[in-house]
Amino acid sequence: MRLFFWFSLCFSAIACNNTSSGPTQKSSEFVDLPKDFLNFYNTFHTDSAYQIAHIEWPLKGEKAEKQPDGSAKKVLTIWEPETWQMLHMPDLNDPGLKRSYETMSDVLIIEKMQYPMVNYGLERQFFKEENNEWKLIYYSEMQEL
Repeated sequence: MRLFFWFSLCFSAIACNNTSSGPTQKSSEFVDLPKDFLNFYNTFHTDSAYQIAHIEWPLKGEKAEKQPDGSAKKVLTIWEPETWQMLHMPDLNDPGLKRSYETMSDVLIIEKMQYPMVNYGLERQFFKEENNEWKLIYYSEMQEL
């Protein structure tokens, strides 16, 4: 219940964000993120048991669902641990991949990875719980933007 409260609070902060300076920080630099998040991020992408333990289940998000005409439609989805496929570290040397991070105070980081040339991308949201552990709380898989 607390996670829902904090997520709602952070979502409200995003939705009501105005142009004044505040706790929101946008960056394309991975090094600008909190050190504890960087440690979490590296372990999250290299240890499958750690990854499963640091996802808020059931994980909500979006995926692309193929339509009869061959197009794809974004649909809300819920992932479960039994069908989860481990997320691996993105190729940081890929010149076509543009990454950005939005830091909401010290508890919410929104990561976006996009291939602007082909209009595809994904979004992940990470939340820092009261016990100082980071968790993936939202995942929108790679799809047309």
